[in-house]
This record gives sequence, structure tokens and C-alpha cells, in this order.
Amino acid sequence: MLRAPRSLVVAAVLAAIGGGVSVPASGPGLCGLTRVTDRLFDCDQAKQENNAPAKTASGQSSASSSSATSAVARTGPVIRTSTAPQYVPDTAVVRFAHGTTTAQANRLLAHIGASPVRMISGLHTVAVQVPHGTLASSLTKLRRSGLVAAATRDEVLHVLSAPNDANYNLQWGLPLAGFPAAWQHTRGSRAVTVAVLDTGVNGAVPDLKGNVKAGIDLTGSGPTDIDGHGTAVAGVIAAHANNGLGGAGVCPNCTILPVKVMGNDGNGDLATVAQGIVRAANAHAKVIDLSLGGPVGLDALKQAVDYANAKGAIVVAAAGNSGKGTPFYPANYPNVIGVAGTNQGDRLYTWSERGTWVRVAAPGCNVAPLAKGGYGMFCGTSSATPLVAGLAGLARAYKPHASVASIARAIELTAHKIGPSAGHGRINAAAALAALH
Repeated sequence: MLRAPRSLVVAAVLAAIGGGVSVPASGPGLCGLTRVTDRLFDCDQAKQENNAPAKTASGQSSASSSSATSAVARTGPVIRTSTAPQYVPDTAVVRFAHGTTTAQANRLLAHIGASPVRMISGLHTVAVQVPHGTLASSLTKLRRSGLVAAATRDEVLHVLSAPNDANYNLQWGLPLAGFPAAWQHTRGSRAVTVAVLDTGVNGAVPDLKGNVKAGIDLTGSGPTDIDGHGTAVAGVIAAHANNGLGGAGVCPNCTILPVKVMGNDGNGDLATVAQGIVRAANAHAKVIDLSLGGPVGLDALKQAVDYANAKGAIVVAAAGNSGKGTPFYPANYPNVIGVAGTNQGDRLYTWSERGTWVRVAAPGCNVAPLAKGGYGMFCGTSSATPLVAGLAGLARAYKPHASVASIARAIELTAHKIGPSAGHGRINAAAALAALH
């Protein structure tokens, strides 16, 4: 990570203190064709996981569904969420109190030997590296200084899934969640920007070409999506519809803003994600998708979410994949729509996080473009989250002057009840739009 001169970073921080479409027909899954292919694609396990029998190809004959089916690849499993927090070594995230001068901040950081590594100017916050072995004492000194509003460790965050097996009828989740009826009212709008804070987005893949803005890279590793997670998320939101390729995004006329906050290995840190939220809000994103998270909620992340809300952005985040009911952040913040993942039987997947703190649920396996070409079945709460982000994008396009709170309320209160562990229930896109005033 590149470092800026200490005085320059702190000065900048303190300066801020002063101031009707139809979707291509669903193609067949790869289960139920022969016993050999059932064994090859783990169909028995898929049926158990899904709580519903795998469907066959009978009755499906569209050319677009055929091309989509042949292009969907078998890739990796859902990534399980760890409930044990991890932290960036020797790094503190410091939010200075209002009224702190540049000279005071510089003296304080010099006193503990801290070197700034990342500035989050909109939050009056800086991430600093301290000498090895001094983090605990440095945090104590910062908190006792009278110049600091908050000082915490910097948590490691993870993306939450990878493209998974093509074992189910493609895009079964869209009609289940009411999207075809919602598309009778709006397909989204180019004026609605959905920020995807992730591993980057490959905007050159055919199903996204023309729908992706130039991205912001906060990792120093370049804007290219090596991991593929961010491209899959963007595809669930805004892949082209009715073009005979892969699957349709739920908000195909929305614009994607890639903000690369996670490294090429799918891992990142809280300070970078917080900075990305602020950058997305400042870039006028109407919706922010966070298909990532960690088990600890720290000050900078919450401050960033509140900042984005104040700027008019709806923040949507993955609830996690541990299946244990452990709160996950930022999904657990009050101003975030936290999303669990449901299966074809309209029940939570066994890997999905659950609990009364979850706001809504959405289908957790969706067709998505792969960064290196082709398509995969993208599974996890990382995949459920962009369905809700896309729905928020539709709502923004349908009622441009609706408030953040009214859109969140419409999405939550019109959800189909499927049990207390899924929050308000599984989303109903058409009902959510109808509830907006």
C-alpha cells in the first residue's frame, strides 16, 4: 500500500473537518438428464441443499436459453464466512475530533510513531501504521489524547462467494422474486448509478458492455478484476436483457460504477472499504452494493454508511455465509439493508446467515458473467445482495425523488414472509415498486 507524507494526509483530513421487458427464457439445469451427469454434477447434494428436486429441460426450447445453458460453467463452492475476526497487523483507524488542528494531529501521530497509509477525508479519518508490537498501547494513547473521537483496529474483510454449479434451472430466482412484473413499470435508468464495491468489474464482457463506468481503484493493484467476484455481482445487477447471452440483470438499464476495494485475492480491509463508500457517495451513486463484510463492526465503517445515507445512497450488504446466525457487518448496521440467501423452495440456504437482525432475503444462486468470459451460477449472500441492490436501482428509476428510508421501507415491508430467521422475508420486486409513493 502506498504511503503519503504524514503531514499531507493529516492536513487533508483536518481540512475536511473544517468545512415491459421480458427476460430470456430460463434454460435447463444440468441435473436430471442422466444418472452419470447427476453424479458428475453432485445433483443429490444440490437437491438436498435446495430443498427442492432439480428440474429437467422439458418444455424449454428458446434459442436464447440454449445458448445461455451451454455457456454456464461449473466452478467453485460457496465461500463460508468465518465468525472469528481478523485484523490488519499494526494498523489503527483514527477519527479526529472536530476542532483538532493539523499541528496537533501531527504531534500526536509523531508521538506514537504512526505513519498514515490511507485517508478517508469525508469521515475526518485516517488509517495509520504503528511500530510493530505497539498497537495496543498506541490505541490507548490515541483514545486518551482528547484529540480523537474514535480509534480502532483495522479489520480484514472478505468477499463472500464464487460462481457455483449450474445445477438449477437458470434464473429461477427472478420470477420467484417478482422481477418480470416489476419490469412492466421500469427497467432502470442510465441516470441511476449502482456502485459495486468489490474486486473490480470487467466492463468489457459482452453482457455488461456499455453499462459500466470507468472505475475507481483504491487497492493499488490496478482496476482489472482478477478474482471475478465483482464482475459477477455487477452482472446480477445490470447484465443486458433479451440479448441471447447468459442471463438478464435485474436492473439492465442501470449504470455500474466499479470501486475496487478488495484485492486480487478477494480480501481487503475496513479502512479501504470505508473510503470506497465515501468515494461512491461523492460520485453520486444512488445505490451501493457491498457483497462483502466481516464479523466486527468498527467506527469507520458505520461512519461511512451514515455518510452515504446522508448523500442519498441506499446501502445494501451481504448478511454472510456461516449459517450460524452471527451478526455480520456492515449488513447489521441500522442504515443498511442486510440480505440473506434463499433457495428454490423459498427457504434459507443452509449456508446463509440468519436471524432477526437480517432485513430481507433474496434468491441466493443467480446466473452471472465471469470476468474471463462465459457464465457461472453465482451462489452465496454475495449473489443475493445484488438482487436487492438492483431492486433499489429500479425503485430509484421509478420514483427518483423517493427518500432512502421510503425505498428501504418499501423493499422490507412488501417482502414475502418465509419465517423469522429471514428478516422481513424474501423480496417481492413488483410489490415494492407498487408501495412507493
